[in-house]
Amino acid sequence: MDILEGLLYINDNDVYKTCGAFLAEDKAGDNTNYAALLTPPKMKAYTAVSFREQDGEKLPDKLTPAFEARDVTLQFAITGNGKAGFIKNYQAFLGLLKSGWLNVRLPELGKTYRMYYKESTGYDQLTPLDGITVAGKIKVKFREPVPTL
Repeated sequence: MDILEGLLYINDNDVYKTCGAFLAEDKAGDNTNYAALLTPPKMKAYTAVSFREQDGEKLPDKLTPAFEARDVTLQFAITGNGKAGFIKNYQAFLGLLKSGWLNVRLPELGKTYRMYYKESTGYDQLTPLDGITVAGKIKVKFREPVPTL
């Protein structure tokens, strides 16, 4: 079993086994992916009324907190054996992202996020396409309409 297996699932697919993809950082010790997932979403504004004749504003006696939808940007590395293996894994990964609702599950965090693919915000080719192992890095922006705590 490879060390990267079982760390990330999208719609019950082990992303490393099916696409050669995994969450990647720019340098050792970074945690930008987990920081993006674990940063609490913004709160929706409470409805307030401001009367000119009174100080401040009036709010309901009982406040019902609710989160706004949020965007989450994650960075993935995609690997493959040679050019053909890399292209196959790259296309499989994009196909998975394009499949509609995505249940992104990270067993290490014990969390599942329900999101959809919004856009890619960048791509870097990490190794030449004519290598034995070929790798690229892609930044992906997801939308989480109902944020998960």
